[in-house]
Amino acid sequence: MSEVDQTDQDRKVLEDFIVNNTDLKRLEALLDRFNIFEAVGLVRQEIRHSAFLAFLLNPRESHGLGDAFAKRLLQEAIMAAPDTSVPVTPIELSLWDLGQMEVRREWQHIDMFLLDERNRLAVIIENKIDTTEHSDQLQRYHEIVKHHFPGYRVVGLYLTPAGEKPSHKAYVPLGYSTVCEMLDRLSNDQAITMEPDVRTLIAHYAMMLRRHIVGDSEIKKLCLQIYQDHRQAIDESFKHIPSVQVEVRSFVQKLISDEPRLILDRTSKTMINFAEASWDSPVLLTASGWTPSKRVLLFEFRNGLDSLDLRLYIGPATDVIRQKLLGVARDNPSIFDFPSKSGNQYSTVFFRSFLTKEMYEIAAHEERKREIQKKWDDFLENDLPRIDAVLKNESWIWESSEPVD
Repeated sequence: MSEVDQTDQDRKVLEDFIVNNTDLKRLEALLDRFNIFEAVGLVRQEIRHSAFLAFLLNPRESHGLGDAFAKRLLQEAIMAAPDTSVPVTPIELSLWDLGQMEVRREWQHIDMFLLDERNRLAVIIENKIDTTEHSDQLQRYHEIVKHHFPGYRVVGLYLTPAGEKPSHKAYVPLGYSTVCEMLDRLSNDQAITMEPDVRTLIAHYAMMLRRHIVGDSEIKKLCLQIYQDHRQAIDESFKHIPSVQVEVRSFVQKLISDEPRLILDRTSKTMINFAEASWDSPVLLTASGWTPSKRVLLFEFRNGLDSLDLRLYIGPATDVIRQKLLGVARDNPSIFDFPSKSGNQYSTVFFRSFLTKEMYEIAAHEERKREIQKKWDDFLENDLPRIDAVLKNESWIWESSEPVD
């Protein structure tokens, strides 16, 4: 088939998809129904879902629900938990007054953190809609809370559209369907005392969850039917839409390539490794089973679906070299992060967040690029020179022409 014939065929496929497509028109009609949360673009944005849920969970907010929503949600999640070792019972919760409970957003990167000093209760809520767990975050959050609040009962909730099972035993699964049910009950139980505006807001939120997040919504079924009937047209359209992850990777690789003192190492869709060119001494070229360059010290951009982080790793070298480098990190806490677990083959000794979830959910591509550029300039002007100066002061790295035994 000639290129012209292929173009004509592709155009015909797209025309069939757009013209006289009754399913597409029905979908547009469904999406045209006014909903407050759809109007502000909240549908699949985890940060905004977390913000609204934090508002409802906070007993001191203006919704007038007091601690009812927080208490009932915790009770329902715990009663449905497959593991009975949760450190608080539904009966205890029913007797407690949570009216002074504090609700924090993004404390220590935790989506929602509930803290009740009176009852010594700490609740971690990790919210996932279109993403999954990564980097042992559930374990890290639990360890952080236990460290900051010793003696507290710590409960973890893993909130997902379908109530998926979390990886850590301290967390219980919580589905958005349970959130919908709790909101419906609260609207009915407190219909007399609840302000009409608050009841409308809650009804719109529950409606939006059912249409887009929970189970087999009408919109989800219709989208599936449209895709099955017009797979070729939709696939062809998406070929020309670069993903955010690909765009970020391309921009980051260009930043590294444009900097003369840096060398690109191994790259993939989710990882971009690079090194400082002047660090290629015999001592620091002894890593095994990592990248072909054998570099012991490598920077790595973690290019996730909803985050971009920069780390400096000490890789799998000899124990002598690793311990010496870890000692350098420990002796310079203003520059390096000393890892809590140094027995692994890979130790993170430097960490900087470049993009947060919010930059993926509400920012345009050009705004993300500006944010990355700003953090990158700061890294080149401040972080990298300080790291380099400390390493250059370690004579054992540079004076030996042979690897350290």
